[in-house]
Amino acid sequence: MVTILALSVPILCIIYFILQARRKQKLFDDAVSIHVNYLFQDRPGQYSGDYRTKSGVFVFRTESKDNELKNMVIKQVKPGHPALVVNLEQIVVVPFESKKGNSDVSVRFKLQRRKGEITALEGKGIRIAGVLNYANRKPKMFSTVLKIGEPYQSNENSNQTK
Repeated sequence: MVTILALSVPILCIIYFILQARRKQKLFDDAVSIHVNYLFQDRPGQYSGDYRTKSGVFVFRTESKDNELKNMVIKQVKPGHPALVVNLEQIVVVPFESKKGNSDVSVRFKLQRRKGEITALEGKGIRIAGVLNYANRKPKMFSTVLKIGEPYQSNENSNQTK
């Protein structure tokens, strides 16, 4: 009897955490539409000044699905590939209140050569975590894994090619 109880407690805890994660994911998906694109630097040292370092930016294209959502605060960005390093020096705030339509924000990353060379990031995972701030509700924490899309093209460039 004691062994059944000892085995059931960890299993119930695991099930609880899985259900909580799914609930938070659904809450996030119902509030925000987000896509991640990337852009490698044009020249070595363009962002950092170090000509041996290759770097770039992740561009988060977001759109609010909830009218009460004021903003989204991104506190943590962790790429799934070990060669990519993101060092957020400050939080990233995506405003939704005054903007109608899409909001694009960017986060810089570095490529560590000793962990592998990367030429494309499509389909790789990236975990973001932060807080959704609402006008008339309590803030909600979120953590989600997104798939990186194709290389970033600004709206000006994509309009010129059409």
